[in-house]
Amino acid sequence: MNIESIVDLAKRHMELWIIKGEYEPGQKLKEEEIAMRLGISRPPIREAFKALETEGLVVRKPRRGVFVTEMTAKDVWEAYTLKAALYEMAIELAMNAISENQVNELDAVVQQMEACIKMAPVDLLQYQEYHQNFHHKIMIFSGHSRLKKISVSIHNQVGRFSYKSLQNKSHLQSSVRYHRQIINAMKARDKTLACRLMKEHVIAALDVLLSLPGLQEENDDQNHPYRMLASNK
Repeated sequence: MNIESIVDLAKRHMELWIIKGEYEPGQKLKEEEIAMRLGISRPPIREAFKALETEGLVVRKPRRGVFVTEMTAKDVWEAYTLKAALYEMAIELAMNAISENQVNELDAVVQQMEACIKMAPVDLLQYQEYHQNFHHKIMIFSGHSRLKKISVSIHNQVGRFSYKSLQNKSHLQSSVRYHRQIINAMKARDKTLACRLMKEHVIAALDVLLSLPGLQEENDDQNHPYRMLASNK
């Protein structure tokens, strides 16, 4: 049995706080405050900061401290368009050799997602866990380890924004429908449809995110695609 280290525990809690918005983009993270909150010493907090920095959730500023990473609308556009391409590639590769048992595994996860959104209130963190498990399994079935590694990194960077988007009830319902449709396409061995639905699913999340308040704007190229997408909302 794997025993969670103190560093892993600290990292997991800080990830959760950032995703739920308890620590907001740009906010300074104080070692002493977090150590007291978790009831542990400060050295594991420092190590957890390093792991979170690697994942892009925090940034260390010389002589100033550690801060929650701020993401602009352009950052989110870049992350989600890349995510869409990676997820589409993953399902295309997976469907080249996926077994009936593996499809059934994915179907079971979608059933968990469907049951989760029927709860009142909906446990969005649990839903996110099921959602991540669904895509993680597809990455494994794709047999492309580097693809999986890159997608996990991107997922960690935008997890807090995904949590925000899922607070939109309409988007949450749409997310579940997309996953059911993806599974149905996989059962029918329709690779083209499954790939299209996968890409649409990620872009639909991007559309919702670009319409949410709180994302920083950039005074760069006014004709950048993310601006054009957001202006159509």
